[in-house]
Amino acid sequence: MPARVKYVYHLLKPKMGSSNLFYAIQIAVIGLLCGIQLFFYRNVSRYFTNRNKPKWYIRCLQVVLLTFTLPLPLLVIWHPQLAILPRLLVNVGIYPLCVWHFSFVFLFIVVVAGKLLKLPIVSIVWITTKFGRIERRIDSPQQRTTGLRFDPQRRAFVRQSLTVLAGATLASATYGAFRHDRYEITEISIPIANLPDEFRGFSIALISDIHSSIFMVKEQMKQYADVVNSLGADLIAVPGDFVNSMVEEVYPFAEAFSTLKAPHGVYGVLGNHDYYTRQVEIVAREVNNCGITLLRNERVVIKKGKSTMYLLGIDDVGTNARASQLFDQTLNGTDSEVAKVLLCHRPYYFDQAANRRIDLTLSGHTHGGQVVFAKIGRGVIAPARIASPYVAGLYSIGSSHMYVSRGVGTVGVPIRINCPPEVTRITLTRA
Repeated sequence: MPARVKYVYHLLKPKMGSSNLFYAIQIAVIGLLCGIQLFFYRNVSRYFTNRNKPKWYIRCLQVVLLTFTLPLPLLVIWHPQLAILPRLLVNVGIYPLCVWHFSFVFLFIVVVAGKLLKLPIVSIVWITTKFGRIERRIDSPQQRTTGLRFDPQRRAFVRQSLTVLAGATLASATYGAFRHDRYEITEISIPIANLPDEFRGFSIALISDIHSSIFMVKEQMKQYADVVNSLGADLIAVPGDFVNSMVEEVYPFAEAFSTLKAPHGVYGVLGNHDYYTRQVEIVAREVNNCGITLLRNERVVIKKGKSTMYLLGIDDVGTNARASQLFDQTLNGTDSEVAKVLLCHRPYYFDQAANRRIDLTLSGHTHGGQVVFAKIGRGVIAPARIASPYVAGLYSIGSSHMYVSRGVGTVGVPIRINCPPEVTRITLTRA
């Protein structure tokens, strides 16, 4: 059966045996998004009412709210068919929906953070007023009115600041969505301590986290495949997350990336999103069939002239203990003097790789942060930093190195801020 026919078949067939937990999480996220919209609606409508604005102000607000909220339950119900939506509908419907909700989630976090920062001061004032020895004597109604008076200038400043922040957030999110596929090509040389002479200048093209989905369609993936081929690397590495979350997404991926070619082969490992499909063996089969050799807790010997190098790959792992087990299993029987390159989707286990004298680890998973609020030196301020100290670029522990790709796809929302997609050409040199 041709890949395209299998793709449509999997999209349209009933989804039996799906995880209830998966849909429970979706419903919880939808509920959170709707709750955030309601929070801002109540505050803005209250402001309009207090300022005696015309009723049509509130009517317009209600229309905007319903426009961006009502599609959410529909998307949960219709989720399996999203991949065959017309491209025009995705561009004018799905993208604005993602930008809108991303912006208001960010604003909600800012508002909540502001209230949390004020909480200690408010608590101290309340405790002092309640239990302290401060006596308040209210001699007249005039004094009572004075005590309740608030500073209108301060309120106006806060309101204007939030308005400016909302506008800036929407503009940044829109810009991030518009440019989320403007990739960069990174070229870097990495020294390997025991690299044989024949492997000096050996090049590896690295592309990670494709996330085949409605936000990464086959035409885009074909362009990325052409870019990787144009680098003329000796070997191509694809460390996981071929799809986003549905097994049917592997078929357009397989069609697009079947053109990858390199003299010493094209290799990959599975990522966490490949496992999220709950049909990982189908994903693995189609990826293998398209010409990408999956290394599933195994290794291959790369030969050049009379010299060799190990290329190792492990499946996505969820715990340090499991990572240690798979590392030891894959390394068992290797020559300690032969250079080793490891494909491991998550960069979290670099310390364990370094402890086992793995010369170079190639990872992805973090998307470089995807949404980066600021860069400080080589560090970034991004949500991904909470999960791992390794977010993007080159890291070293002793003579062991790891390169973390920013990847090319997105997850959650099709937005990248201060973090463009990346295709990397790594050249191995002798340390």
